[in-house]
Amino acid sequence: METEPIKALSSRLIFSLIFLALGIILALARPFGTLDAQGHIMLGTLIAAISTWMFRPAGGTMLIGAAILITGGLIAGFPIGELTTGFSSASIWLFIPAMFIGSSLRQTGLGKRIVLALFKQLNLTYIKILGGWLVVSILFALITPLATVRFLMLTPIAVSVADACCLDKGSRGRSLIVISCWILSIFPSLAWLNGSLFGPAFTSFLPAGPMRDMATPEAWSIVMAPWLLFSIVFVAALYFILKPEEELNITKDQLRQMYNELGPMSKKEKGCLVALVFTFACLVLQTFLPITANQVLLASLVIMLFLGVLSVGDISSSGSWDVIVFFGTMLSFTNIFYISGLTAWLTPYLANVIEVLAVSPLVFIMALFGICVILRFFDVAQGWIIASIFSLATPILYSEYGIHPLISTAVFVSASCLFFFRYAQAWIVQVEAVCGDGGWNPVHLRTASIVYLCVAVVQLLFSRFYWGLVGIL
Repeated sequence: METEPIKALSSRLIFSLIFLALGIILALARPFGTLDAQGHIMLGTLIAAISTWMFRPAGGTMLIGAAILITGGLIAGFPIGELTTGFSSASIWLFIPAMFIGSSLRQTGLGKRIVLALFKQLNLTYIKILGGWLVVSILFALITPLATVRFLMLTPIAVSVADACCLDKGSRGRSLIVISCWILSIFPSLAWLNGSLFGPAFTSFLPAGPMRDMATPEAWSIVMAPWLLFSIVFVAALYFILKPEEELNITKDQLRQMYNELGPMSKKEKGCLVALVFTFACLVLQTFLPITANQVLLASLVIMLFLGVLSVGDISSSGSWDVIVFFGTMLSFTNIFYISGLTAWLTPYLANVIEVLAVSPLVFIMALFGICVILRFFDVAQGWIIASIFSLATPILYSEYGIHPLISTAVFVSASCLFFFRYAQAWIVQVEAVCGDGGWNPVHLRTASIVYLCVAVVQLLFSRFYWGLVGIL
């Protein structure tokens, strides 16, 4: 019984060492004449670091890859501040307080109390729960443009829903509830420009001038409109593929009894509720006041600390600092590619590939998606590097082939949302850090990732003809 884990661990270690050796050889041999010594060192370092995230030796810690990357960058002669820019980004300081708020919802029991209060008047079914996530996620998307905030707030509540329904950990029903909540917190809002960071970020990658001027909110909404339908189709397909083996045999009377058994709110629950009400109120007022989501969430964390919801021990145990280090490292990738010259080195090759593929709109769309899927194995920065490099070819694509720049952006979004490799999708590690072992079963998440890939291909095929009908293509 104990030999299998040992074999699995040793095989991961062997593969990691092979790629580590390959990275060192590449850094020393310098086979690419157009790439300087620093670029070769960083390229070899990236291969070594990414391999540890892929094969996860040493007990699966993400820290080893981050340490390799920073060490290699220092050997190449780059300042440590340039290698760790992600740790000073707004995104990581959005994730950290949201992680603790989500963890507090679960640990104090407030999340379960809120769910039971909402559902005790209903005869719950999986369909009703999935429909509820769709409605709630769209309402949340109108409140805050940050998908990260939405899924970090909603997925702990989804765990509480699964707990209230007495679903076993690792069961299909629990996975379906949590995964669908996560999916619907992200995907529908991609239909409008400010519904996700992908909109402002990917349009900013377009070359300044006519290309960027074409990326208006109205144009984005037209190009990305199929994402609303796609989100519903994806969750429906997931429901039939992951159809739970257990029914929700829970009545309104049982829900009321479970709610009554919670008793009066504890001091920590009340403190968590104060912080939660403050958070939602400020996110609503964000449209009218000069406040940011980072300010709101950090202030909520301060409230929790002041009211004793979180203690020093909670700060140490509730947050996954391994995930935080990985997330900060991942956010540094775009700058690392730029300062090492890898972006400039790769750009002409990728631009030439895109021009070759642009023989017809359909071939271009599907081929670009296929290339992005392959490159996503290496772009652990959630597709940001792919989008920043490929976007440089949009003027030629538009002038020579009539391909609107937002069509390329739509393909980048489809590839960036892929989640069948944990190390390249920060959304996965963030949710797992917040939900702990009460979330999804990794096996079911892999199944969902395959469903996503299939539905994304169908969605792009449909979108090609839709774009032709609306005059974008």
